[in-house]
Amino acid sequence: MISKNEIKRIRGLHSKKGRKETQQFIVEGEKSVREALASHFELVALYALESASQDILDRASLISEKEMKQISALSSYSPALAVIKMIDAKVDFNSLSQQKVLALDGIRDPGNLGTIIRTADWFGVSTILLSSDCVDLHNPKTLQATMGSFLNVNVFQGELSKMVGQLKEYSASMPIYGAVLDGQSAKAIKLSSSSGLLIIGSESHGISDPIKALCSDKITIAGKGKAESLNASIAAAVLLSDWMED
Repeated sequence: MISKNEIKRIRGLHSKKGRKETQQFIVEGEKSVREALASHFELVALYALESASQDILDRASLISEKEMKQISALSSYSPALAVIKMIDAKVDFNSLSQQKVLALDGIRDPGNLGTIIRTADWFGVSTILLSSDCVDLHNPKTLQATMGSFLNVNVFQGELSKMVGQLKEYSASMPIYGAVLDGQSAKAIKLSSSSGLLIIGSESHGISDPIKALCSDKITIAGKGKAESLNASIAAAVLLSDWMED
């Protein structure tokens, strides 16, 4: 059983405002919940249906399908839902200046953001910087699309121009690659093998002009067909495949 107040509180986490006020978010799906339970994140509450796996049931409050439907943020609810406490981590710009970092500018689709986070995790990127107008990392649809990779990648959201500026303070020579339609072919130039920042914008608007002005190199993915552009998550996969293989 779950009380009406608990249902109301969890439903409040469906909104960005509710998540920000409580510093909590929800994770759905047995795989993601299981990984969250094994991570360094603090568990606030765990709810499960009778059909959930035993390892989850052993730690969960058993609820009905009707109750799960009420608290789920997804159109198709899963057998398990966890409420997790956010981690108040600070950006270590000195450390980042020595890494390969991904930055996203204006990615508003939660599925796209989640897929990019999962892709970055695959290629070994440990940190992603998000502009303030990107979709919220803790949006349930974003987390669902990461397939658990949000647990492996540090994601920081804020004023992107300020974060890029702080990176440059620690390493003025750090290359900043901006993915644009009219740049140099990423295959034709030698991407840094040690550190750097790769910035990708939305498919519809690209990188904003203030951020573009901070880029030391403007790069593109050479195409041969008639499509006007690539989806942001596909562009991220292609560029990271080239960049992270060193």
